[in-house]
Amino acid sequence: MNNGARGSLIIIGGHEEKSRDGDREILTAVAEQAARKKGTLLIVTAATTLPKEVSDEYTGVFHDLGVDQVEVLDVRSREEAQRPEAVQKLAHAAVVFFTGGDQLRITSQIGDSPVFQCMHEIYRKGATIAGTSAGAAALPETMIVAGPGDESNQISAIGMAPGLGLVQGMVIDSHFAERGRFGRLLGAVSQNPRNLGVGIDENTAIVLHGQQFRVIGEGAVYVMDGSSISFSSLSERHPQGVVSIYDVRLHVLARHDQFDLTHRRPLIADETTKETD
Repeated sequence: MNNGARGSLIIIGGHEEKSRDGDREILTAVAEQAARKKGTLLIVTAATTLPKEVSDEYTGVFHDLGVDQVEVLDVRSREEAQRPEAVQKLAHAAVVFFTGGDQLRITSQIGDSPVFQCMHEIYRKGATIAGTSAGAAALPETMIVAGPGDESNQISAIGMAPGLGLVQGMVIDSHFAERGRFGRLLGAVSQNPRNLGVGIDENTAIVLHGQQFRVIGEGAVYVMDGSSISFSSLSERHPQGVVSIYDVRLHVLARHDQFDLTHRRPLIADETTKETD
């Protein structure tokens, strides 16, 4: 599902623990990638309207977690995404971390720019790309950009758009249980059952490498598989309202659980393989 890329993804459901007295398992996993690859951790603040405040907070946390080389890339416009100095900063990054905010700010400013192309190149060469909240939603080929929580799967309310394309065949929704997003992710899957729907709770993440991911953090990850849907009322005749969907598969994964994207199923304990990256 990720076109054989050699890099890895850390996709975070938002509100990951940052305080010293808490369990910073998720941001520690991001920091460890920078240490392992002996390179720069680049914080990308394109999604937020408060880039200075957000970058200062994450810079402090990552320094505290032992990352010596932390830099910030703030892209406010398409022009900035074209600048050679922005590309150079990205080219030397071992880990790229997209903050939260609005995922459309990321794709509209970075999409198909020199910065975008450089990000894909370093990912193919083995860099780790991480994102939290909006930064997580933007990572797949297709992203959810709008839709209410706490409601049934009202198709007309769900907004979809092209994402950064770092992983194919998957749609990500963050803050999942906390914001009641079950219905909207199910609606997204019903629009194109080729895409696995992956809902990630707050302070929870998946670490994706190759064709498998594992769960870290304190919450759950929900995988909706529409490949076996036997009936859907979604059609041109019924473009709005609650959609009837039969035979959707749902997997609920907790910390340390793993999932095989090729076979679309969780890995049982004796089937898991040791992570190599």
